[in-house]
Amino acid sequence: MNPMEVERMLARHREWLAKRPRGARLNLSLADLQGYDFSSADLRAAKMSGANMSRAVLVETNLSEADLFAANLERADLSKADLTKADLRGASMRGATLAGARLMGVDFRGGALMQASDNGVGFGGPDSAGNKPKANTSGADLAEANLRGSNLTGSNMNGVNLAGANLSRANLTKVSLRKANLAGADFKGACLRGVDMSLALIDGADFQGADLKGAILEDVDMDSANFTGAELFVDVASFGDTVASILQEHEKWIKTDGREGTRADLAGLNMERIDLSNKDLSGANLKGAKLAGAKLQNATLVMTDLSEADLTGANLIGALANGVNLARAILQKALLQRAQLGQVPLRGPDGKPIGRFWSASLAAADASDADFSDALLKGANLIDAKLNRARLVNANLTDAKMVNADLTGADMTGAQVPQQG
Repeated sequence: MNPMEVERMLARHREWLAKRPRGARLNLSLADLQGYDFSSADLRAAKMSGANMSRAVLVETNLSEADLFAANLERADLSKADLTKADLRGASMRGATLAGARLMGVDFRGGALMQASDNGVGFGGPDSAGNKPKANTSGADLAEANLRGSNLTGSNMNGVNLAGANLSRANLTKVSLRKANLAGADFKGACLRGVDMSLALIDGADFQGADLKGAILEDVDMDSANFTGAELFVDVASFGDTVASILQEHEKWIKTDGREGTRADLAGLNMERIDLSNKDLSGANLKGAKLAGAKLQNATLVMTDLSEADLTGANLIGALANGVNLARAILQKALLQRAQLGQVPLRGPDGKPIGRFWSASLAAADASDADFSDALLKGANLIDAKLNRARLVNANLTDAKMVNADLTGADMTGAQVPQQG
């Protein structure tokens, strides 16, 4: 299009935004605007569906609520642009720069521009070279785009292609990325709280130092990406309806003293990084469960069977776990500060104490480098336990059974230890 013609249309659009009589909403749908410079322009609510703006300059441009359905923004510069609530369904943004852009509430879902003609209905019109645009029905194409530091809060990015994109330090709070292609994407230091990445492809993605608290990662291959240093506690919903249903039935079983519901049997299940904080799992069967990196802070684990479970790096700070069975469990680098791993008084059929106690067991457990600072381990079974380099600062180990326990390099400062004799 002629630049002067575009400028006249922009002037009338400004009048329209100001609600003046001579104004007219900007309509550049299907226009060829390759390389055009719209820097700092006010394009709020503009109609630009199907427009070809590849390599266009849109630095600090206001595109909030603009219609960019199926637009071509490949390699365009949208640094610090405002795209709040814009319609980018089916847009192609491969290699675009969106550093510092505002993208709250943007719709990135799939879409294809349909256009009527004498030959029927087709996908848009040809570009300046006569090439017909491709239909993008799977989601916006943002492959290799630069979205560093951008704000995408609440955006719908289902099915979007972000392969190789840079989203470091971006804000993706509560963004939906279901079935998205995130292969090789850079999410270092990004905020992904409450994000839904169910069924997403994350091969080679880098989530170092990212905040993924409350993220939903159902049917995602966690081993295929780098989560080093990430704050990642996965919501129960990510593990499917079965786990959620089992926990609901267990809660009912606890509240009704076994009259209703069913005791939870989660033995052997892979629930790495699951968030079970504040849950009551008393009496549950979690033998051999994979709970590496799980969050069990302030959870109730009285008489719970966690024998042979993998709790590497798990957070059990403040857990109430009297009588818990952690025999042969892996607790390397686990956090157990202020946890109660003491005894439970046994009761007879009449509900009265019988004078005997059931102790917590960490027999043959590997708790090397774990932190038991201020923990209660009174009467606990620590026979053959590996506690090398563990922190037991101010821990209560009164009456604990510690035959052959490995305390090499352990910090016992202020700990109450069993009487010798």
